[in-house]
Amino acid sequence: MPSVAEAEPAIGFYTVEQSEFAGWTGGLLVLNASGRPLEFQCTLPIRPSRAHEILYGATLREYLIGDAIGSLLISRCRNIPRMICCDQPEGLQLDVHAACPMMLVCEAAETDEGPISDDMLPGYDRLELAGSSIRVAAERSEEAARLLEHFRSLPDVVEPFGRIREAIGEAQKQVARARSAAA
Repeated sequence: MPSVAEAEPAIGFYTVEQSEFAGWTGGLLVLNASGRPLEFQCTLPIRPSRAHEILYGATLREYLIGDAIGSLLISRCRNIPRMICCDQPEGLQLDVHAACPMMLVCEAAETDEGPISDDMLPGYDRLELAGSSIRVAAERSEEAARLLEHFRSLPDVVEPFGRIREAIGEAQKQVARARSAAA
């Protein structure tokens, strides 16, 4: 098995979809430097219990995206990404679970307040990749800038999130079909 240094450079894209019907489902798409898929991981839908909602309160979303779902997906990866892009600010918290830098793709991310701005992420530096602005923790900025050189041929860093959402939708349909067939 090749080491990370010998392996083809890989970049991950992580997002979580929330559905009232299905619950919270996370997806992690790992691509090579030219954008071809190497691996896709997806969770089963997670439905927090009422006790979870009460205990976590306003931090439930942060916990699910930035800890529970993301850390599970990262632990399942066979193709270890050199960096992981996310489209939800809560995903940046995965820096503590990932050996690689977590980066927020600003053009793919929006909060309830609108587009991501510099003052929303103090302590994060701005870098560029494939024409998009990304944010990375200042202490990992130098490392991320070096790693970005492996991925300069990526055509787009926003589009992979659409692929993940479509794949999650398909997985949810298959789960629903399996449940209705078993009933």
